[in-house]
Amino acid sequence: MNSITANQIQVKSVVGDDYSYVTIGVTWKGKENLEIPTENDKTQVMWSHESAYGVVGSKVGDFIGCYGESSSLQEGIFTHRNIAELLIEKFSGLKYNELIWHENPLEKKLKSGKLRAKKAKWLPEKEADIVHLYSDQYIDVRNPKPEKTDFYVVYRENKGKSNWRHTWLMCSDETATRLREFNFSCLYIEESTIIGKKT
Repeated sequence: MNSITANQIQVKSVVGDDYSYVTIGVTWKGKENLEIPTENDKTQVMWSHESAYGVVGSKVGDFIGCYGESSSLQEGIFTHRNIAELLIEKFSGLKYNELIWHENPLEKKLKSGKLRAKKAKWLPEKEADIVHLYSDQYIDVRNPKPEKTDFYVVYRENKGKSNWRHTWLMCSDETATRLREFNFSCLYIEESTIIGKKT
């Protein structure tokens, strides 16, 4: 078994004890599968009324957490276009894709079917130009090679009777130090060891 220790990039719709941040839905009824970001492909999303923390508000952070089945496997993160462009300029191994926005069925109607009298509390308080930021540089944890870019995706997969794939967006120590200096909200960087498992 091999392992990789590096800095994992995570986005959470929370800052301190403030959980009132919007989230993006990446899977829903009729869209059960996550999309692997590919250059020139658009990522399908909607504003989510759910959060891993049980609370959803209208604040828009620098980075936007996502919610959905297997959302932890989403290969990439969501941020404002200007932040994505800044990071792509400053770091290697990053690209971004446009989004296809779908309307959440609960935006206009309550679960009871009645029309909403007011804007849903979990919709963003202001307009936001969001893109899907990701890395197309992949490292297999069970056959690791030295990373050549600032950002990369570590993956572990099993092909057999049960197929599965786990992914983590990672960066080098130097990149993590530089990234922390921006003091972005809703972005969390933690050293993590990914261990390869025997198939």
